[in-house]
Amino acid sequence: MELDRISGIVWRQCLKARKGEKALIVADKPSERIARSLERAGKKFCDCSLIMIKETLRPGAEPEPWVAERMLGNDIVICPTMMSLTHTEAVTNAKKSGARAITLPGITEDIYMRCVDVDYRRMERETKGVANLIAGKDLTVTTKKGTDIFIPLGKRDISECFGISMKGKVINIPDGEACVAPLEGKSEGRIVIDTGKKPFTITVEKGEMADCTDRRFWKLHDVENGRNLAELGIGTNPKATITGNILEDEKVKGTAHIAFGTNKSFGGNVQSSIHLDYIFWKPTIEADNKTLMKDGKIVG
Repeated sequence: MELDRISGIVWRQCLKARKGEKALIVADKPSERIARSLERAGKKFCDCSLIMIKETLRPGAEPEPWVAERMLGNDIVICPTMMSLTHTEAVTNAKKSGARAITLPGITEDIYMRCVDVDYRRMERETKGVANLIAGKDLTVTTKKGTDIFIPLGKRDISECFGISMKGKVINIPDGEACVAPLEGKSEGRIVIDTGKKPFTITVEKGEMADCTDRRFWKLHDVENGRNLAELGIGTNPKATITGNILEDEKVKGTAHIAFGTNKSFGGNVQSSIHLDYIFWKPTIEADNKTLMKDGKIVG
């Protein structure tokens, strides 16, 4: 079964699972077919079990307490769910307890089949190259569509996400991005989100979403710390394409994305009940009067 072949790649290449390890798959109904495939493949590598949970209401919302408790004490935690568990306290605590964690928020069989079977060593080199370019910089990000924003990173660590999981870390599958939590309260400017059918503009002042021309998205962020500029990320997956699914869209080479809400899970200081990403095409990134990326391609 082709689905199980891809699941084997996840266990073998992304997780490097070993006999004697304990693995837990946490899934909801929309992701059950992929979860069952991961369970079948996983039993060939380690002690693997699956629990089905209620679908959470929004990205970043916590699962039920019993689910968070079950996540603890595992070597591996895999979460194929409709809404993202990536930036939840439940996953953060699982990785703090030593788990290698993988989340697959909004995963579809089409994305799973197309974007997981990649050259992981090459993607690792390219992702680390992007991370090295932006590390320690105060960035100006622009696009021809009108994005123009200043994003200071200070000494924040860059998360190098290339699909190979490590103890105490959490990654997406499919993967492929270099991302960072900008310094809180410092970013200024505007971002034109141009990957959907109708572009819209987000205005950022003192590190917060001050306005959004799409009022639907504006309302989504009306929660505690929901307007904090949480992330800047740059896509590095060679097989990802824009499909309207954030899990894949944010990994597309030639794009960048920003997110608002939680950043505590990857080096920031802010916890929120949401973490929502927005993608834009062909960024030009500059720092210290030097162009690091031009129209989505590395030049530095």
